[in-house]
Amino acid sequence: MRDTLDSRGSIRQSDGSAIGLAFSQAAIDGLGLRDEFLALFNEEGAGAAVASLKAPPRIQAVAAEMFSPPVGGGAAHLLLRAHAAEILAHALFNERGQVELDSVADRKRLLLQHVKDQMDADLSFPWSISELARRAGLSRRSFNQKFQIAYGESAIEYLRNRRLDAARAILTHQRVSVTEAAYRVGYAHSANFATAFRRRFGFSPSRCR
Repeated sequence: MRDTLDSRGSIRQSDGSAIGLAFSQAAIDGLGLRDEFLALFNEEGAGAAVASLKAPPRIQAVAAEMFSPPVGGGAAHLLLRAHAAEILAHALFNERGQVELDSVADRKRLLLQHVKDQMDADLSFPWSISELARRAGLSRRSFNQKFQIAYGESAIEYLRNRRLDAARAILTHQRVSVTEAAYRVGYAHSANFATAFRRRFGFSPSRCR
């Protein structure tokens, strides 16, 4: 849109997830994309232009990180802004056939994101590096390296931290025993769970109840 438009509530999504992005003229100017933006309008007085963008692996990977940022706080906000700007650039330049979105590297990144999402969805599953690497279509060594680079920690560290974070939330908000909380997040032995919990949070899991 050339002019400001409040589109809240105007998009209906009946199946799956969707991300809506809105950019002010000042934001587009700040990104240095004013000319590319105005080039979308075929007529001088046109008020709107429509650009369709398919979702190849790169865009899917970016969108997945927007739904589930690998970092938190201010870093997450910065990452979201960067991803939004990237999608805008792809939409503008892909319309003119100047961007090639599909690449082997992006497909591999999407597979990593998919594996991470699988871990998040089933923390109690007895995940192993071999199983995770197989699902990502990588060797153990390559999977470890790529996961570390992508998310700033190894897959095992990521899994352990997510399990402990989930267990802390369970103990804080639900009336369950420490043993039950440990079992729900994939720990077979409550003693091992308690040790890992103390190392992460500095106090025993029983203090959360």
